Amino acid sequence: MGDTLFIAVIFLSIWAGIYAILITYKLHKKYRLSYLSTYLYFQIFINVFGVYGILGQAIAKKILQQQESSFQILESFGHFFSFLGLPFLIFAWYMFIRLCREIIEKKLSRTFNLSYYFSLAFIFLSYGVVIVLSNLLEFGDEQYAFFSSAIIYLYVTLEILVLIIALSQIFVNARKIKDEKKQKAVLTFAYLILFIFGAGITLFLLASRSSILGALYLLLFFSGNIPPVLYWRAYLKKYFIAPVLQKVGSMTMKQFLDEYKISKREIEVIQQLCEGKTNKEISETLFISVQTVKDHVYRIYQKTDVKNRVQLINLIQSYREEGENNS
Repeated sequence: MGDTLFIAVIFLSIWAGIYAILITYKLHKKYRLSYLSTYLYFQIFINVFGVYGILGQAIAKKILQQQESSFQILESFGHFFSFLGLPFLIFAWYMFIRLCREIIEKKLSRTFNLSYYFSLAFIFLSYGVVIVLSNLLEFGDEQYAFFSSAIIYLYVTLEILVLIIALSQIFVNARKIKDEKKQKAVLTFAYLILFIFGAGITLFLLASRSSILGALYLLLFFSGNIPPVLYWRAYLKKYFIAPVLQKVGSMTMKQFLDEYKISKREIEVIQQLCEGKTNKEISETLFISVQTVKDHVYRIYQKTDVKNRVQLINLIQSYREEGENNS
């Protein structure tokens, strides 16, 4: 691979990683869902690992190859950068598993958390010890090649194991999600992740065979998170209503409530409407009958002169935006 193409691949890879993080950050800021916070941390950690563990290694090897360094020096520097980025990969994998649990409204157990970090910490420390020993004992080329191959297959094995643990949570529990639209979205999201990660693992195993395959792997590693997050953004934009009454106590919302003479119970109903709940779900949440919910909704629409919840939310949002502009 020529120097110009190599620099272009690095630039595009970093840009793709930053773009994915920015999309996720905007989603988290807009919708304030807990799993979007986890998704953001996953994006950050996986991209930091990519910079240290993959791009750092690729740049170092490129420079050393131009200086005609020995195979042992190339491998030694490669393992150093992999080791440097490994803690970020460990956190990224954890956040990915946590994301797949939270997206189906479940949490990871304390036992799993302890087991995960203990196991990965042991692997991390063992990797460091072997790197030190390989230099102290002056491994030959064959020993270095065996060590490098073992690390590659260990990485692939762990990546596959993380995928199985994380995505099995979705495939097993998605059918239990009552909202059919969310159920479909969650499953599609999981299939996208499975396809992209599977392609990434395949390219990783083939990357050493040619510089083109290596470049494709770099691009896919950093850009692979863009399609899933774009899909999830489209789903949220179409079907999820962002909570707009988070600042009910502010002067802006007080102005809205006073102007339209909204009662305390009607405020509770409006909050539920803004979360996208049906009349039946609102009745279960507020412990009132469905008919009572319908009566409250009718009076709210009459007071605010709107015909549906979308118009109501747009009205509330206009008050909130006015307050933000004046602050």
